[in-house]
Amino acid sequence: MRNKRKIFTTLCAGVTSALAAGCSADPGGASDEGVGHAALALSTEGQVCTTIQRGAGPAGVADAVLWQSSPSWNDGAGVTLSTGTSAGGGLRRSLLRFDLSGLPPGAEVVSASLSLSQTYKTTDSTVRVHRATSAWEEAAVTWASFGEAFDPAIAASFTSGGGSGFRSSDVTELARAWASGEAANHGVLLEEDPVQRTDFRSSEKSVVEERPKLELCYVTCDDGIQNGSEKGVDCGGSCPACGGQSFEGPPGGSPVDLEGSGPTYAWSVGDINELPESVARQGTHEPCTTSEDCQFDQYCEHPAQGACAHDACETGGPLLTTCSGCVAKVCDARPSCCIQPTIPADCGHDACQTGTATHMTTTCGDPCVQNICATNPLCCEIHPTSSADCAALIGPGSILLSGGRCDPPNSGICPPPTTLSGGACVPQWSATCRNLVATQCPGKSCTTPTNAWDATCVALAEPLCGSTCSTDPDTQQGLCKPYLPSQTDPACSGVDLTVGVPCGGTIPVCNRGNTPAPAGIAIHRYPAGAGQLPSSAPSRVLSSCSPTGGTLACTTAQPIAPGECISVAGCTGVADGMELIVNPPGPGQIAECQCANNGSIYQSAECESPGCIATASASTIRPVTLFVALDRSASMTASGASTSRWTPARDALRAFFEDPASAGLGVALRFWPHDNPGPCNDVGGTCPAYAVGGCSLPIVPFDGTAARRLSADPAPMDQQELALVNALYPGPGVNGDTPMYPALDGATTWAINYKNAHPEEEVAVVLVTDGVPSNCDTVPNHIADLARNAFENHGVRVHAVGFGNSNAEIINLIATRGGGRAFNLTAGTGLATTLRDALVSIRGETLPCDVAVPLAGVADPASVSVVHVNSAGTETVLTPRADLASCGQGWYFADATNTSVKLCPQTCTALRDGPGKVRAVVPCAAEALTPITTSWERYHGVCPPGTKARWEYLTYRTVTPEDSSVELFVRAADDPAELDAATVTLAVTAHATPADTQVCDETSTPPCAVELAGALGGPPAAQADYLELQVKLNPTSDGAGGVQVQGWEIGYSCPDAE
Repeated sequence: MRNKRKIFTTLCAGVTSALAAGCSADPGGASDEGVGHAALALSTEGQVCTTIQRGAGPAGVADAVLWQSSPSWNDGAGVTLSTGTSAGGGLRRSLLRFDLSGLPPGAEVVSASLSLSQTYKTTDSTVRVHRATSAWEEAAVTWASFGEAFDPAIAASFTSGGGSGFRSSDVTELARAWASGEAANHGVLLEEDPVQRTDFRSSEKSVVEERPKLELCYVTCDDGIQNGSEKGVDCGGSCPACGGQSFEGPPGGSPVDLEGSGPTYAWSVGDINELPESVARQGTHEPCTTSEDCQFDQYCEHPAQGACAHDACETGGPLLTTCSGCVAKVCDARPSCCIQPTIPADCGHDACQTGTATHMTTTCGDPCVQNICATNPLCCEIHPTSSADCAALIGPGSILLSGGRCDPPNSGICPPPTTLSGGACVPQWSATCRNLVATQCPGKSCTTPTNAWDATCVALAEPLCGSTCSTDPDTQQGLCKPYLPSQTDPACSGVDLTVGVPCGGTIPVCNRGNTPAPAGIAIHRYPAGAGQLPSSAPSRVLSSCSPTGGTLACTTAQPIAPGECISVAGCTGVADGMELIVNPPGPGQIAECQCANNGSIYQSAECESPGCIATASASTIRPVTLFVALDRSASMTASGASTSRWTPARDALRAFFEDPASAGLGVALRFWPHDNPGPCNDVGGTCPAYAVGGCSLPIVPFDGTAARRLSADPAPMDQQELALVNALYPGPGVNGDTPMYPALDGATTWAINYKNAHPEEEVAVVLVTDGVPSNCDTVPNHIADLARNAFENHGVRVHAVGFGNSNAEIINLIATRGGGRAFNLTAGTGLATTLRDALVSIRGETLPCDVAVPLAGVADPASVSVVHVNSAGTETVLTPRADLASCGQGWYFADATNTSVKLCPQTCTALRDGPGKVRAVVPCAAEALTPITTSWERYHGVCPPGTKARWEYLTYRTVTPEDSSVELFVRAADDPAELDAATVTLAVTAHATPADTQVCDETSTPPCAVELAGALGGPPAAQADYLELQVKLNPTSDGAGGVQVQGWEIGYSCPDAE
């Protein structure tokens, strides 16, 4: 039988009941009491769900684009699928085929959804899906070879409106036909009206998660799950005649009324504050920037600034798209809020930027640059091989110099846009070249965009990021806060589902929106460590709601009102550590305001009342480590530059290292170019392999130990500070040019290796330079891709600081690809202050030592206690202090409002040395605890003529921690009107002690059942037509734990009437 369960909890009592509901075994025997019919459609219970996507499993996917304008061209290797009209005219259609050979024999498809990641559209339109009727091969199919080999009937369709993201269409009937063999699986053809155009990612896209996918669920007839969940009935068959029935829970899934004093909650939860630190970190990333950082039924309060130039909750200049997860979402929805520096392909810079001609060539990959170079070669790199070449390029009299350079012509004046440098006329990409964009680059404009992070961008942050922007200037930013009972998200007018901490075999599912959520929402399970929880990682933040590979664990059995939760019991295949997601993509998915916090981790811990969970709050601690790569090229100490560059840069770093606020920070320092402790240079204009390895060796190492972290103590007591300052003063000598590629490659290599060894830490690279790349690989995109790899694939941010002769475009590009901050500063005496400020902002909010106080503690500060829990789970109660002046070790209230506590500086420094969390706790009040009694649930025994119902057995499943208990009462009568006066009998009491009677069903050893006929005292009550059952839940005497009734079953027979 399919179960529907509901959980009820008293405030702080931890008392819950799970009540099950099902359908009749006899489809024709339902009475007016609400006993439902057996399902005639294919059951979804026990279904297996899988995702077919190239690179995500063994199954294959083929796709290709058909071009009417190029009928003989095969486009099966491109990264884009397309429908509609091409820019050059002619239709485009796309083919897709998903390999279903991995489905088991006899599998019947329950649901199937085709999803494609849309990247471009001209206007909102409808893309139509047709069944392909002819075989084709990805590497050979063309418009001409495929022709019109598709069913003209529209099998499915979807709208390609809105921004980028996945678009899905229900293709269940197609998948059923393919799986059953009714139709050959030649895949589908996508097309749309010729006046539109839509592009999608193909299976050749490098990011697996963005490739086309078919999400499919199926059942088999030999898996023990039969038609309508009835045993012994073949799939699609009818129910046999029944002589007697069994009922699971209240008939028809009717709501259960409660009778009890005090507040009640329709769910129980595990305590998020008691989660093991390793589990908590999987779903809580602080300081948070968006809701993906806060799973376990939490939200992000006032998103942290992250690597952004200013707070997302404040107006200001445009923000880099990768500076935080929240900003990435806002930028995707409204690009004018942001900036995203780009340099085309292998070119030196964008055509709209003036600068050197280095890497500005006809082959650098930008058609715009190519056209301008063809129009005026002196805008670009020149490579003369003879004096004749120089005379043709520079003018009469110009001769070839060493190094492929040309000297000035007879006039002695270099022709613009070249300039005289080192005795040669050197091309420059000047304003003259930039102005050619207007005539040589159709569709491109050099008009500076007026992007800004305005009030509209701020307003988008809350609904898109699932966070709240506080107007209180003292609010600690970036905290994941658990939702309180009945709390909703005011920015969500629809449904917003979350999953709390599972407990006692149940999964709490909540609706934090302001519209009721319907029943029947799926909960999928994923293996432990599968990495499918929503994530703010740069490669996933815009597709965080697209998990893959999940299996249906259970579905919600009843609607969920705004601000309410239900505890879902009976989930299959779950084990501690498994990842859980409610409302995953696929058939049956409902629309939500946001799906970014729909995850949790399965735990079998003891349940608590939601009212008690609100009496604690936690702040996670993540140690922070920086690798500082400081440019020490000749230009830093060239004539007149030492005082304006090297000296203030050195002073800024020293002030930063000596700052007590840097306590707890791990720092490794590397000069470049420099051959200590290993070679890191560009000798002879080359990049020997050893240079990269040498660049990853810091002159001041950091090994991750507490002894090597900066402290609030001055040097020499702070040994790491002493080592850093000694490296800066007097510092190494002048050495070489600016080998930026090996320097950044070495820095990111060190940081990636350190991050792999210390995954619980925040690790970042800070690149400081006064110049542009020289020698080695100087292509800006190649250098920036080192930062992209560190950030996207390893979680290491890369910050870039430039001044002097540095190129702002390259600094911005590195920071954007690396998810970090870009600082374009001015050399001079003010550099000491601006560089120090930049380093402080990078250090930013990553070292919080504040903890919010639960509401109950605000009114009763004496009840607050603060506990530190290290990564091993060891708890230490910290000592309260009157104020900062009284500090040694311990904590104190931040101000007279008692809304937050601060750790004393010494304690904060000590705790930052290792991962862990700090909890502020208020005892949960346990007075006025009373039992909860359910309403009477009625059952009607319907028997054939000549027979009469006999109530046979009652089985049940409960959880009764400590001294709690569950009592089940019954009464019976032939007439419903007589039930109120009927004798009430205690059928059974479930408890854990002295004897464990919590479970009594077929799984018990030996199998167990309560004899109802005996409990009712035999005839006539045992053979009455109507039976009613009532459940009483008695709380624990100390308020700990949660009582649960996870289900019951009542059975009767139909013997001959006497």
